[in-house]
Formats: sequence, C-alpha cells, structure tokens
Amino acid sequence: MIAFLTALPAILGALAGMVPAVIGYFSLKANNAQALAMATLQLEATKIGGALQVDIKNVEADIQQSSRIYDFANGLSGNKFIDALAVFIRPFVTLIFLFIWLLMKVGLFVYGVNSGYDMGQLVKLLWASEDQAIFGAIMGFWFGNRMLLRSQQQMPATIAITQKGK
Repeated sequence: MIAFLTALPAILGALAGMVPAVIGYFSLKANNAQALAMATLQLEATKIGGALQVDIKNVEADIQQSSRIYDFANGLSGNKFIDALAVFIRPFVTLIFLFIWLLMKVGLFVYGVNSGYDMGQLVKLLWASEDQAIFGAIMGFWFGNRMLLRSQQQMPATIAITQKGK
C-alpha cells in the first residue's frame, strides 16, 4: 500500500503531463473539421456565385432579345395613316375575335338554358377543352414566354440551390 501511495504522485504527474496533449489533439481535430466545413461552404458559395453570374448573363440576353424583337415597329414611317394602322391592327383583330367568341358563348348559354341543361352541363358546354386551349395560348403569348423557356431549361443557380437539399 505504501508503494502504491509513493507511486501515486508519479502516476498522477505523468497523467497530468498527458492532459494538455490530449486536449491539444481534440482541439486540433475540431479545428480541422471546422476548416474543412468552411472550405466546403466556400466552394459551394463560389459554385452558386458562378451559376448566378450565368443566370444574370442569360437574363441580360433575354432583355436584349425582347427589346430587339419589336424594333421594326418603333420607327415611324412618316405617314400618319400607316403609323396609326400599324398600331391599331393587332388590338382591332384581338377585339373582333373576343367579341365573336363572347357572342358564341352567349348563344351557347341561351341554347343550354332553353334546352334544360343543368349547371354542370352548362359549364362543360361553355368552358370546353378548346376554350381552355385558347385561354392558355393567349396567356402564354402575353405572359408565359419566359416561363415556358424557364420550365424547359432551369437556370444554373436555381439548379444548384434546389439540388442542395437532395
């Protein structure tokens, strides 16, 4: 027992000398893990930043294309009648077709009510798949050109962000 008591301070001294080395090992391991995580995050941020730059260039190209599509109509011919006709023809044709379509739908509604159709049959008669296609084409023409392009081709930054969770 006395030998154990005399050896105890030597053992404790040796263990006390090893404690800083063990703490240093765990500290170094944690620092390395943090440095690796930071490098990974920085690499991912660089990748997303590059994809964002590509997206910006694509949007700038879309803006230039959109501004040049109708450049032919920007210049005046010098003849007021021709200029007025050029500006008036598209809305005129659109309104004529809208009024024809509305007249047909009112006629179908009157026919359906006089024939005793119920509300479900009337809706099918007045809002057929052809009407949905026309409506979709009009909305696509006015609002959907970019969305159709984007649905077929995702921007790189969008892909990078959406695939991050996968």
